[in-house]
Amino acid sequence: MRQCAFLTLEDRSGFYIYDHLLFEPLAELGWTAEEIPWNRPGVDWASYDAVIIRSTWDYQHQLEQFLATLGQIEAQTRLFNPLEICRWNSHKSYLRELESRGVRTVPSLWEPQLTAGTVRAAARRFGSEQLIAKPCIGANADDTYRLNTLDAAGWAPALAVFAERELILQPFIESILSEGEYSLFYFAGEFSHAIRKRPATGDFRVQEEHGGLIQAVRPAAELQRAATDALSALGQTLLYARVDFVLLDDGQPALIEMELIEPSLYFEQCDAAAARFAAAFGRVTGL
Repeated sequence: MRQCAFLTLEDRSGFYIYDHLLFEPLAELGWTAEEIPWNRPGVDWASYDAVIIRSTWDYQHQLEQFLATLGQIEAQTRLFNPLEICRWNSHKSYLRELESRGVRTVPSLWEPQLTAGTVRAAARRFGSEQLIAKPCIGANADDTYRLNTLDAAGWAPALAVFAERELILQPFIESILSEGEYSLFYFAGEFSHAIRKRPATGDFRVQEEHGGLIQAVRPAAELQRAATDALSALGQTLLYARVDFVLLDDGQPALIEMELIEPSLYFEQCDAAAARFAAAFGRVTGL
């Protein structure tokens, strides 16, 4: 049996992780899989035939250490997804690059810090009274704030967090509350499945960890076209990719995130998804 490591995090409490659903289909292809915290010291990565980044959902707190670990792994064995794409995807400025390549994205501004002046300027730029402020390096909707530009007193927590920290500002997309956010999943360039994520009542975050409601869906043709176009802009085919879209005021999809490092792939939402991933893994490894 060939050996595969899934990179995860040490403290998994409070997270929804479904990667165990890969064990059986990988075993059918001759692989055994083991989940290992990415920051565990002394791991002999060369003893694994491949390493797949899965639920490393604390990496944003130690980004340089995380990337250094990926570099060590890639020097010893095959890493999925590759270090180069992970480094690129770790900072939300990748959205700006994708936009320059013709991908429609949610309107965004990148700021070195948050001030009352930047809030007001962003509100004028977007023509919106509601903004989202989130870190340029982040995950799990950590330190993500919804700002009402008419309520300056309510900006205080965000102003404190981003006093000396770069961030991205976007208009709040109203359709998230009703329509939700769509995620489409691709394994080795082939579409696998899709879900719709909607926030719990009174919240705006769609992640399960924040009470988000998850539903398997058949994506509309325009969503699939938008996802295909966004992935084409990468110029390479990856083992896994998750593309997240919201609908703007004109009803058309816009990319809000492209998750290429450690996305939840929601295998539990599609009976065939884990087997599709395993088959894609077999194709890209050639083993």
